[in-house]
Amino acid sequence: MAEEKKKIDLKARLGKGAGAATPAPAPVAGAAPISAGVAAPTVGVPVPPGVPIGTPALDPSNPLAAVVAARPMSHAPQMAAQRIEVDEMAVQQAAAGARKTGMIFAFVALLAGVGAGFVGGQAKETGDGRTQARNDARELKTAVDAARTKIDDMAQKVEAGAKLLTAPAKDRQFPKDLANQLGGINPAFDGSLLAQRRFSGFSKDTSKELFDFVTSVTALNDHKTAIKNLLTKLEKPIGEQLAAGASGQHSIQYVALLGGTSGKDDAGNWVANIGQLVPPLTFTGNFPTIPPDIKANFAGQNVGVPKFKGGALGEPAAIYISPVSFDAVCPAETKSVIAQLGLKLGDLITEIRGEKAPAGEIVQDTKPGLLEQADVLSKSLDATANGK
Repeated sequence: MAEEKKKIDLKARLGKGAGAATPAPAPVAGAAPISAGVAAPTVGVPVPPGVPIGTPALDPSNPLAAVVAARPMSHAPQMAAQRIEVDEMAVQQAAAGARKTGMIFAFVALLAGVGAGFVGGQAKETGDGRTQARNDARELKTAVDAARTKIDDMAQKVEAGAKLLTAPAKDRQFPKDLANQLGGINPAFDGSLLAQRRFSGFSKDTSKELFDFVTSVTALNDHKTAIKNLLTKLEKPIGEQLAAGASGQHSIQYVALLGGTSGKDDAGNWVANIGQLVPPLTFTGNFPTIPPDIKANFAGQNVGVPKFKGGALGEPAAIYISPVSFDAVCPAETKSVIAQLGLKLGDLITEIRGEKAPAGEIVQDTKPGLLEQADVLSKSLDATANGK
């Protein structure tokens, strides 16, 4: 009777609310009854003894029994509809933040993968890398030594040119060959020599010295080119002036106007006004021949003034100003250029040779020259090449 009642209840539940319910399959002989709401097990697969089928019933004394009984088994609970307000700007910001975060994670993952591959590859090629680093050190040392030879040659030629330019007046010459000599000296040590090199065996100091030397050689070549162009530009004017001085030729360019209405100031003091000769008066020897009538530019006007022969200064007169004394106080532009060119050559020599320590007991840091940098770098590369 119990089994027949369960079958009737099952048909009632399955047919509730339906016109013609599909009849339930007949139970398999020997199988346990199927509880409502539970799918039937696959036909042909016997259920092991002792395994319950269906939803186990709770003990009526259990506090959850009332909850299970009150909850319908065939329908899921429905929530009341709610309207959700969306802030579009917040959504866009959140999306942008998510994309940024995703990109960061992707980049970190990429670095992790590359790092893992690099570490693995580095561990695999350590021996070959050290060997290659030593070979690179030998090649770089050869290049440094070759560059040093050219830099030393440059310094010697610049020193010889500066010596000619700053010699006493009777022996002073323009170094006319220096521009071409500098053009033929090119210390070749630039960044291209560092490409495809293995620096795994280089110390930090050696690597820094190497990159500093590249920078210094590049600056030296730029400085050399600027001086070469300056020598080419000044060769003609300076050469002509030095040649004239060597031949004993002098030029008087200025005279002093004395006497006349402008010969005294308001306090009655005698005043001399300087004027420029038009044209300059050139002479050879120790004493010039001054014409009786001197033409000069005074206060923007070209006037003729008689040579002063002595006596009262009631009438205007002029006397010439010694070129040596005038050049000592107001050197000519060409002579100023000679002095500046001499300083430029000296700066290039200092760049190569380094600063000299000051005389006396004054302690002062001096900047090493490019030749000293080359010597230090050559020793460091030699130590790297020999695995020291």
